[in-house]
Amino acid sequence: MGQELNVEVHNPGRLKLLILITYILLVPWFTIWAIGTHNFSPYTIAIISGIAVVGAALLIAWAAESGQFIVSQAFALAVLALLQVAPEYAFEAVLALEQRIHLAAASMTGANRLLMGLGWPMIAFIAYGISKFKKDREPIKEIRLDVSQSVEITFLVWCTIYSFVIVAKGTLDIIDVFVLVSTYIFYLVFCLKMPAEELDVESVHGPARYLLSFGTSKLKVAITLLFITGGLVILTAAEPFIDSIVEVAILSGISAFFLAQWLAPVLSEFPESTSAFYYATSEKLAPMGIGNLVSSKVNQWSLLIGTIPLVYSLSVGHLAFIPLTPLQREEILLTGAQSLFGVVALMKLRFTLVDAVLLFVLWLLQFIFPEIRIEVTVIYLVLALIEMIYYRKENYKLFRAFAEAWKLAFGKKR
Repeated sequence: MGQELNVEVHNPGRLKLLILITYILLVPWFTIWAIGTHNFSPYTIAIISGIAVVGAALLIAWAAESGQFIVSQAFALAVLALLQVAPEYAFEAVLALEQRIHLAAASMTGANRLLMGLGWPMIAFIAYGISKFKKDREPIKEIRLDVSQSVEITFLVWCTIYSFVIVAKGTLDIIDVFVLVSTYIFYLVFCLKMPAEELDVESVHGPARYLLSFGTSKLKVAITLLFITGGLVILTAAEPFIDSIVEVAILSGISAFFLAQWLAPVLSEFPESTSAFYYATSEKLAPMGIGNLVSSKVNQWSLLIGTIPLVYSLSVGHLAFIPLTPLQREEILLTGAQSLFGVVALMKLRFTLVDAVLLFVLWLLQFIFPEIRIEVTVIYLVLALIEMIYYRKENYKLFRAFAEAWKLAFGKKR
């Protein structure tokens, strides 16, 4: 940020109080964590840690919203996603260390499909619903994305293509570790080198706007503090939150596979969903909500999958590959097909209500009837082809925007 931002804030006392209350919501969790979670019932841990995770997600969302005036929005969202996906990493790591690969694969594919099949559409549905409720303009029927978001979309295109390579190989091995982890590292570097965007300060409201009223130095300190606090809560509370809900679920007779594929991902996706849905309530921030979940998808489709063989190798004491069963290959193929339709839908740099409905309906269909996964896979692939042909005159926008982003990140600086 080259100059101070002259931001006028109405009711700064109320916004300060809101941030303070959010911090107070974290105190019960830190108290339980200090005493020891084993001294409390799973019901108590679930409630207290759940409240803390919501509070942490809001702190991180405000930090990312104001942080895009210092670093690029792409990098702010990448850091946001990395912190928010921590619960899923924790769950996957435990399953891989215990060599329960069938459950790790179920969790990984379930989390990916949940994020795109329910998370993405909810951004569009919330934006549409809020705009219709306000009645001050035409309802929002599409969310327009900007140049910087072409970075995460393009990386997601690559990760999606590579998922089909994994299906064809029939294994998860050290090659996948190298390709996927290096992909994510390059993605972070790319985002870091992107300059901060020239954004409309007037579009920022609430606590994030209050933060922008600080001087540059104070703003950086405040953003860092919010990220650290939110990250610490997620790193300490997310796993106990998941474990407590899982314990209650097992006592209720829920199957391990259903728990791993759907219940645990719902819980682990909670942090990024909270912030993304918060962004979706504002027309100006709705694209950032999509960017939040796309960045999370890149994270899960690269770093998360790439670390599973590594953790598994550590558990067996030597470098090992994971053979995929026919069911696991079908699950990854279905997830890859869904991802392909999702990225094709974003190539025109617009996410329409129709795209959201199709993603949601197909996700719900395979959720209710998991035995038709192959049929749904074919539908995803056909829809991706139709979308690519129908919007063929607009799809070039992604590659043109990515070329501009590349020049901004790696071009010669004057």
